[in-house]
Amino acid sequence: MRRIIDFEICRVEINSGAPYDWPDVVAYETRIVGENEFHERLCDELRGVDYRLAFAKGDVCAASFSGRELVGYTFYSSLPTRARAGLAFSFPRQSYVYSYASATAPSHRGRRLEQDRWKVARRDRIEKTGADPGIIYYVNIGNLESRATGKGVQLTSPLIGYIGWACVAGRLFLFRSPGCRRAETHFVRSAS
Repeated sequence: MRRIIDFEICRVEINSGAPYDWPDVVAYETRIVGENEFHERLCDELRGVDYRLAFAKGDVCAASFSGRELVGYTFYSSLPTRARAGLAFSFPRQSYVYSYASATAPSHRGRRLEQDRWKVARRDRIEKTGADPGIIYYVNIGNLESRATGKGVQLTSPLIGYIGWACVAGRLFLFRSPGCRRAETHFVRSAS
């Protein structure tokens, strides 16, 4: 049976800069990886993902390693990025890069590996472009695990506002809060 109404509401947040001040996590290596290394070195807990399209688009992947195993990753894009069929997340590229598809193997969580990936990605951007844009991301308001993780490692992420979409009887409606409007951050219709 086809759903008559489908929707999503998301918090749009930026990083606070605090992760850059934290010391590097001991016993892990964090670095930028390419497509082959990413797919070949994933630990068993993270297997089954396929990010060939992200690499083909030119997105950057910062990865955390425990020995030779890739135990965590985060992707970064400076371009509008597909959120779902027919919808992309858009943001001001001169001010931010978009952080998405972040995962840490369950057995390695709680060690601030994500914050190390942010630091490595920031150094990579500065080295390649000379620019130091902030990191922006959105989180579904129902994703309580993500919110709890951030609070658990004392990560403060200022809220810009809310964005969302609703599909009612096949028609797509987009909305954003005044804060997201001011920040030029929103979902946009896309071909894919």
